[in-house]
Amino acid sequence: MGKIIYQIALDCSKYASKNVAYFQNNQNGRTWFSVMGADKQYEILLLTLCDLTKVKYPLLSDSLRKHVLQYDLHPVKHQSAIDELVNYILHSEEDSLDCPKFFISHSSDDALIIKGFVEKILQLGCGFKRTDIFCTLDHTAIRTGDEFRDVIIDKMKRCDYILCFVSDNYRKSEVCQNELGAAWAFDYKRVLPFKFPNIEFKEIGFLNVVKQAADITDKSKLDELYGELCEHYDIQTDWRNFNEQKDAFIELVNTVISKGSEVQNT
Repeated sequence: MGKIIYQIALDCSKYASKNVAYFQNNQNGRTWFSVMGADKQYEILLLTLCDLTKVKYPLLSDSLRKHVLQYDLHPVKHQSAIDELVNYILHSEEDSLDCPKFFISHSSDDALIIKGFVEKILQLGCGFKRTDIFCTLDHTAIRTGDEFRDVIIDKMKRCDYILCFVSDNYRKSEVCQNELGAAWAFDYKRVLPFKFPNIEFKEIGFLNVVKQAADITDKSKLDELYGELCEHYDIQTDWRNFNEQKDAFIELVNTVISKGSEVQNT
């Protein structure tokens, strides 16, 4: 959806730059301005942008629609406001195109399972690119010299989804608990808590009180995630492929946890 919003905002901006112009008028010692070039095609582009942004930018969408619908009453005033609103949306979307779609909150001690989720569910199952996902298992995620905490906070603020993978290791990690608290504080953010099979729901903590958690081996919940992501990012569904990747991931999780239990019992 982000790319679509960006493209329509860009089309609106380009159309206005090419076709819509301000003119200064002088008559009988009076000076006033007028606007020429706004037509039905321009109106359709602007109203399409209103529809696309009504969820992500509700206030901007409402304001833009009012200016479009009242355009004929005061063209100069409304065109000026439209220019500002379109440019704001355009620049906001331009910045977001460089942001990861997913922030993976996890313990590094759960690397095998987290890597499996990223590869099998998000990349192979859904078709996302590596650059769509911020995960510190990727050594290129944080550049040498960057302040770790600043990068974490910035990525959490700018991503679309925060996925929290709660395990015993996660619960014992101070860094993970801080990320968990920060995720809970983002009321406008889509936060999805996933628990490991060997963790009880009641052990997740306060996040489970406000955000419904899911077991990472629950096929129905993984299907639900896939459906939501396909709809949100306008992805063509391929359930056969996703089911294959989902089954492979669940098998990986069960194998890793089983081996961990064997080690603890020896």
